[in-house]
Amino acid sequence: RNEEGAAMKSRIQAMQKRIDNLEREKMELSMSKAPLEARMRQKEDAWSKERERLLAEIETCQQASKEADERYRELEMRNEELNEEAKKFRFEQARAAVSSSDGKGETDSWSERLKTNREITQLREELKSKEDEIKSLRIEKVSLESEVYGCQTEIQTLERNYDELSRDYEELQSSKSQNTEAEIQLQALATEHTAMTAQLNATNADLEETRSRAKADLQAKEENWKERESELLFEISVLKTRAKKAEVCNTSIDISEGEEDAAILKARIEERDRKIRELEDQLLKGEQLRRAMHNRIQELRGNIRVFVRTRPFLPNDGPAANSSIDIMSDGESLMIQGNREAHGFKFDKVFAPSAGQDAVFDEVSEFVQSALDGYHVCLFSYGQTGSGKSHTIVGSGNGAMRGIIPRAVEQILAQAELMQNQRWKFTMKASFLEIYNEDLRDLLVMMNPNGTVRTREARTTKKLSIKRNAEGKSFVEGLNMVTIDVENKSMGLEQLEAVMAAAARARSVAATKMNAQSSRSHSVFMLHLCGRNEESGTVVQGALNLCDLAGSERLDRSGASSDVRRLKETQAINKSLSALGDVFAALASGSKHIPFRNSKLTYLLQDCLSGDGKALMFVNLSPTLESSHESLCSLRFAERVNQVELGRAIKHVQYSKGTSKK
Repeated sequence: RNEEGAAMKSRIQAMQKRIDNLEREKMELSMSKAPLEARMRQKEDAWSKERERLLAEIETCQQASKEADERYRELEMRNEELNEEAKKFRFEQARAAVSSSDGKGETDSWSERLKTNREITQLREELKSKEDEIKSLRIEKVSLESEVYGCQTEIQTLERNYDELSRDYEELQSSKSQNTEAEIQLQALATEHTAMTAQLNATNADLEETRSRAKADLQAKEENWKERESELLFEISVLKTRAKKAEVCNTSIDISEGEEDAAILKARIEERDRKIRELEDQLLKGEQLRRAMHNRIQELRGNIRVFVRTRPFLPNDGPAANSSIDIMSDGESLMIQGNREAHGFKFDKVFAPSAGQDAVFDEVSEFVQSALDGYHVCLFSYGQTGSGKSHTIVGSGNGAMRGIIPRAVEQILAQAELMQNQRWKFTMKASFLEIYNEDLRDLLVMMNPNGTVRTREARTTKKLSIKRNAEGKSFVEGLNMVTIDVENKSMGLEQLEAVMAAAARARSVAATKMNAQSSRSHSVFMLHLCGRNEESGTVVQGALNLCDLAGSERLDRSGASSDVRRLKETQAINKSLSALGDVFAALASGSKHIPFRNSKLTYLLQDCLSGDGKALMFVNLSPTLESSHESLCSLRFAERVNQVELGRAIKHVQYSKGTSKK
């Protein structure tokens, strides 16, 4: 107990140190956030005003240039017409001069000569006026050309200014993106801090309870030893009295012989305690064997295994003494207080509020390992909003608060690295989507297949749809898949961290009265594994689906009815969860028709819930009295799910001859 107490104390000190570090990081991020936002707002306002002014000037200049071009074309046409008329006048003048010279030798009348002279004079005047008009048009053409050149120069200047402003805008966008990253990091640190504090409080409560039990046991043992000591002293006194009444040779019995009798009795007691400890160890081993056999039977029957996890009390939940859930010591049972009476439930595993992320993953590690063996594995979290589903599946940070997804990928990478010595080579691809208002959305739309981040210009939005391949298996058409490096474990973990960050930025979350970061969609992380043995030619294809379902919620508690958007999201979430319940009800009753197509969620999980793979449901509970009704409904639903038999899972293995083993 002393060693356990010292280990617990060191663990608490480490957690407290981590909390202090998180507080400092949170303060630094908060202080750096304000000046960035102010500078970004100033730059955005200045850029918007300058952009509007330049766009207006560009539009004015373009309009003036267009009018000048039209005027220039009109002048060109007018110049050509005047040139044609001038040629015509010159031709008529020449013809009149010829006719005048020919008439000198003839006997034309004087009036005809005068008429001809007047016509010639008139034509000369018209020719002169036309030439003057042509000169003026040429001058106007030159001025228009100069004006057009000036407009073009001004447009080029404006374009250069526009390019500079575009670069400033890109810098602002980059600063905004960095600020967004800082906000996400701050939010992650706050979440990790809250989870760490809650787990620390739960650990302190368990430690206090353990201390109280140990103190009570110690007091009980002290009382037993005192009683036993009294009995031994009484027996010694009896033996001394008997010895005095015996023969004279025995009258010299001293107190040392009595002490020897006490030592013999103490040795017998220690022997009895040792046998009790051995029996307790045998009982513990028998219980472990029973659990292993139970899991094996459940696996052979194909039952959906159900784990229950109760989150610790958060700062705004009130005192931890008002818990509605009591976890039994066997780790499989719990009691929950209803409105009138208490209800008991038993599942495959029940986690106390003090159970950390590592303890939770230890229980599902073998389940995750099945994906490397060629099974299709599905693990999904279920529960009301604010019960800790996202914390269980995704987690926060890179330390003790990591969830099942990063731990599962890390385990698979480590196991794949070990299997390389057996000539196995694995490829791993990850995808991440959400189901928001019955629409499929790719959460990795900003990532390339090699794990790098795309620019906003290169981003492509595709319409996602669930399809069936030639083998009848479902897949999502148009979904991005990011390759995870299997040979380099550190690189693979960095790629996974980038995937998780991109998905966190893209997922739909909002604040409600029950949860400051409430998931407004179902998210599904899919890991596709393919392994090939170079010696035997055996091919193994496994899949790991980790689903973080949106929480069921009541409108009167979440406050979503006052917001049209939140109301629509709540209705879509509750409808899809109801469709999931209908699927489990049909599976439990053995119905021929299973309504998988009633929602995108059940249609996507059809392969996992139709006997093709292994399924595990995590039921997350809130310990508060206000949430006892929702927790009771979740436990009753989980009890029905635990009875569903899907049949023995299929192992997807192909040998070199092309035969498959199931």
